[in-house]
Amino acid sequence: MTPRSAATRLLARAGSSKHASASVLARAASTSSSTPSASSSSSSSSSWEPALPTGASPAYDAALSFLSEHQNSTLSKLRRLQSKVDSSNPESNPELLRRIDQLEVDAYANDPAVRRVFRETGGKGQMDKTIYRWLGEQKWKKEGGLDLLMQRVLQMNVVPDLLPEIPPTAPLALSLHGSYVEPGSVQKPSIFQNPPTLKSQIFHHPSYPSASNPNPEALHTLLVIDPDSPSHETHSFSQRLHYLKTDIPLSVTSGDVNLADSSVGSEVLRWEPPAPEQGTPKHRYVFLLFRQYSSIPSTSASAPASRENFDLRGYLSERGLTASHLVGINMFRSAWSAEEDQFINSVFVEHRGVQDGAPVFGKVPKEVKYGYPMSAKRQRIEEAREEAWERAVTELKGLAEDVGGIVQDVPGSEGKVRV
Repeated sequence: MTPRSAATRLLARAGSSKHASASVLARAASTSSSTPSASSSSSSSSSWEPALPTGASPAYDAALSFLSEHQNSTLSKLRRLQSKVDSSNPESNPELLRRIDQLEVDAYANDPAVRRVFRETGGKGQMDKTIYRWLGEQKWKKEGGLDLLMQRVLQMNVVPDLLPEIPPTAPLALSLHGSYVEPGSVQKPSIFQNPPTLKSQIFHHPSYPSASNPNPEALHTLLVIDPDSPSHETHSFSQRLHYLKTDIPLSVTSGDVNLADSSVGSEVLRWEPPAPEQGTPKHRYVFLLFRQYSSIPSTSASAPASRENFDLRGYLSERGLTASHLVGINMFRSAWSAEEDQFINSVFVEHRGVQDGAPVFGKVPKEVKYGYPMSAKRQRIEEAREEAWERAVTELKGLAEDVGGIVQDVPGSEGKVRV
């Protein structure tokens, strides 16, 4: 059948079904799944009306009719597959579950009522439904949110400085006083006196839902790390742990939960504000959210021995975690300034116990600043230059001592010459 003849048939059928098309779509969008263990993709909007009155556009009526027929057919397939799920062990057939989720998305992806609700609300309050989670994930992946995040964390060398790879599966949003903090942006340290608001919307159930537990939860660990903390011992940089919280329960309906709230999870290390030292380059403050699993030892909640010289990879390894367990990531940057000097000193005094305040560092060597070692030839030149300088200083000290001795031997020279 040619496309023209198919369109003609659609238009011919529109006359008999155009009165029912809109009501079928709206009803389908507001009908929950008949299987209690399956996530419902219903819409709260059953008052959706077509953009055009019936009969105003035969093509529009035909499109509504086609969408209605496709939805009814897909829902029939969905119900047949749902009846095959083993209620005693639903996760025994992951391929079947994947096909059920896909059919549920296919049934509602082009439903005008669902699309309108998502456009107006962003899915808020509807994330227990598969279709709204799918729409939210598509928006995050295709409208720049994930692209901007990955561009910043890769460009700013979070990989490989902290992790060998970054595979986030959900957004981890930062905000301060209701204002969105763009990933990788430069911020003043003082505005982070208290932790920012952190929210994460996961798009997939951590385990299969049931009638008694339609939105299962999983525990998560949140870390905030500065990988640019200067190290006196190595004359380089090390990781400093600014925040650690474990046992954060999250489900697909937890998108509005502030992960930094004291009532959420178990706070292992309280928030330490950023305090980049004078003479150091911009510091990266990286927020990492990991999914916990039952195989994690019970000692996982114990605090690290020190915030300084933290080893993220070692910490994860001890708890049976890897980069693949990463759920969300975000970051901001901060640097010392004269305006922020007082605040930074107060952080060192009040949070780090350094009574003299923040140390001041000299100019960062190029091989440290740009992350590459000097060549053997360049290193020999630098060593020879350093030796020559030390010899010159030693000779000058000896010359000064000789001159001082001569002056002291000259009669009447007291008080006239200072060496």
